[in-house]
Amino acid sequence: MTTSPVFCTILARNYLPKALTLADSLQRHDGQTLRVLLIDVARDEDLPSHPGVELLSTEALGLPEREVLHYATIYDLVELATAVKPVLLKQLLRDHEQAFYLDPDTYLAAPMVDLPDLLSGTEGGILLTPHFLYPPRPGDPMSEGHLLTVGFYNLGFCGVDRRALDFLDWWWGHLQTECLFDPMSGLFVDQKWMDVGAPLWRAGGMRHHGYNVGVGNLHERPLTEVDGVLRAGPDPLRLFHFHSFDTSQPQELSVRFKHSTADLRASGAVDKLCLEYAAILRRFEEELGDPPAYPYWTDTRGRRLGRQLRRSYRQAHLAGASLPLPFVAAEADAWEEWRRGAWKSSARWLVGDAAKSVRSVLPEQVAAAQKRFPRLTGKLRSDYVSDSGMWG
Repeated sequence: MTTSPVFCTILARNYLPKALTLADSLQRHDGQTLRVLLIDVARDEDLPSHPGVELLSTEALGLPEREVLHYATIYDLVELATAVKPVLLKQLLRDHEQAFYLDPDTYLAAPMVDLPDLLSGTEGGILLTPHFLYPPRPGDPMSEGHLLTVGFYNLGFCGVDRRALDFLDWWWGHLQTECLFDPMSGLFVDQKWMDVGAPLWRAGGMRHHGYNVGVGNLHERPLTEVDGVLRAGPDPLRLFHFHSFDTSQPQELSVRFKHSTADLRASGAVDKLCLEYAAILRRFEEELGDPPAYPYWTDTRGRRLGRQLRRSYRQAHLAGASLPLPFVAAEADAWEEWRRGAWKSSARWLVGDAAKSVRSVLPEQVAAAQKRFPRLTGKLRSDYVSDSGMWG
């Protein structure tokens, strides 16, 4: 068992420049090597080589290759990358006392010297960062209402030790089939499950202002530079989260929002950090060239796997069906036959999505319809509400 903590991230190869930028900062500040799980590389023998990081294929998850391809079928890229997080963390805890996950678009501004003691001091061996440390004020860019959609904790960072093994099993138990981007069902990939898991498993919420700082919480953690040291509010800045930072639009802190975020770079400290990050990220982008396409967007015959088809496949799996895989050439005919017959199930998911929308927008009218047409609405509910209580 290694006493020093291990740091990891999860991504597809198209995001590798950001992971290498994170790894560069981790090596400079903490002297640690980043473990990078590539969800679109199935075997160790197919891994590329990059100095300064330890690249892992999905073999590192300890799951059969066919099972990984199954998850790549029911989930899109983001859903898959977030779903396997507890599996990777548990594997790393076999050889390390503490394991920390960092999103690939995070960046160290200083050594994270606080982390081992902060994690050790938690009751359940789980360390998380809330999106906010204080209630937002009128006029702030984010509100508490936003957290009802994305969850209270930002899982661009989390830390666990061996006390959290049962928690990781619980989390994976849900993420195997319920790591969905489906806000109308109350799901935001892996994050919303933590709203349930954190109190159940006695997770610790970090009150340090300098971790997981980003565009959504800069209003409460303004960056300043004091004697050459970056600070986030009263604390040293440790980890910055560059949400949707694009080196082709370097004037913006994030390109995720419909409005410009250029004003957030007016602070000299923020702009200095952005320029440093952009220079390193651009170097890796140029070094790696055009990113490869994500192989699990299409089947072996080049047909796109859309959201509804993936949901239909998931539902068929939950019903106990034996299913072909779209990424295995030998199963192409069987997959094509299943895909052609899946239109009814895909239509069902469309109806389910529409029903969720109607219930949200017209709750009184839906309640009246339930009273007037109990048999019809009862059948709709039985057909389009899953055992977990989620429509679709």
